[in-house]
Amino acid sequence: MADLKITALTSLSTATARADLLHVIDDPTGTPINKKVTIGEMVNALNAPVSNGNAALTVTEALHAGRIILQGNVSADRILTLPTPIAGLEFRVCSTGLTAADGHDVQIQISGGGTSLFYTGGLTFLDTDNEVSAIFPDGNSNDFININLPQHYDITIVGVSATEYHVTGYVASATAPTFDDAVD
Repeated sequence: MADLKITALTSLSTATARADLLHVIDDPTGTPINKKVTIGEMVNALNAPVSNGNAALTVTEALHAGRIILQGNVSADRILTLPTPIAGLEFRVCSTGLTAADGHDVQIQISGGGTSLFYTGGLTFLDTDNEVSAIFPDGNSNDFININLPQHYDITIVGVSATEYHVTGYVASATAPTFDDAVD
């Protein structure tokens, strides 16, 4: 198989297995090195959760896309700032290690939102008084989610276009989450 172009190789298609090998070039912009990785190793590495403790976070495509962001308990309101939407770009934000709702919120804002970047979709609100309701953005300018006094949440955010993120998931709290226009 010497001197055979990758595009000329036979595709495994649906026969792909986690043990199959891929050729990768490590550090292509620095000192490129040819290496191998199994599909399983690659998938595991790319899907490993990212923990964010008691801090604000600038979410990036390189570090957070396609991964779960585990947001820890916060001692003050914290903002997670998303990059500009890209169709197919996906983030998932889940609470971890929360204690009882303690007067602090977690917010998810689209960077540089204004009125040109916005959320669509909605969140299921699980009120700690055993009521369930749906919360929706306005679909044209809301670029800010406020998760009020969370006890637990699991939110998936998917880029639909260069201006829109679709949101789905749930929030458990005594206070409903809100979608708003951020003050930029």
